[in-house]
Amino acid sequence: MNNWIVFFNLFLVSVILGFIKYGSLSESYKNATWQLKFIEYWNDFFNFFIAGLIGYYFITIRWPLLQDGQNPNTGDFVLFIIFLLGLFGHLCVMSKNITDGVEAVFKRFFGR
Repeated sequence: MNNWIVFFNLFLVSVILGFIKYGSLSESYKNATWQLKFIEYWNDFFNFFIAGLIGYYFITIRWPLLQDGQNPNTGDFVLFIIFLLGLFGHLCVMSKNITDGVEAVFKRFFGR
């Protein structure tokens, strides 16, 4: 039951932070369609939600193991970088840049 309360709070905080981040960028989407506005808000919301889930995982599962003497592994550092990107609102930008890069590679190797 406690996990559902945490997930609900993560969801609520992500909605609020996503709205704040979208509000700071809303001038650039002034004449855009509602679909583009929705997808931009969705990216901002999901950015903070994933960061929250990673933070929750790290605090509840990994932190006690690290305190008991287990060594941090590469996955811990990767998750920490993803957490920081999401916390500061750059995770959706990085995912778009990676997607555009993969698309460019596919276009180059597989033609049009």
